[in-house]
Amino acid sequence: MRVVADTGPLVAVSNSRDPAHRLANVIAEALGRQLVVPEPVVVEVDHLVRARVSSEAANRFLQALARREHTVRFSSQAVLERAVEIDAQFQDLDLGYTDAVVMAIAERERLPILTFDFTHFRATRPAHGFWQLVVDEQRYREETS
Repeated sequence: MRVVADTGPLVAVSNSRDPAHRLANVIAEALGRQLVVPEPVVVEVDHLVRARVSSEAANRFLQALARREHTVRFSSQAVLERAVEIDAQFQDLDLGYTDAVVMAIAERERLPILTFDFTHFRATRPAHGFWQLVVDEQRYREETS
């Protein structure tokens, strides 16, 4: 089963001090190439891991993507347009481009989302139904307490 990755879990994989490190690592390893990482997520993870962990950890993340351990999804014009629509539709939440791209890809391909951003992903929804999240709030709380 393919899953679209948001930034938070991938930062947690790279940061052993993150309370969600173990949970995120287990899920990311289990998904392997089935984990779809949108390019804007790559940029955010690289930036945050360099700032919070180290440039070496960020480089290990990038090397894993280059080795195709996970699947990088490059944006298309259609994804950009839908992301802009989603961001505008939920303007009061100040989603930003990265979350909107994750949502646009998940909506378009009807894929579940690996995120720890329950606020944004519970306050929004795709054109039909609700987001299918790989980890729910209860499991997250149980495994990070």
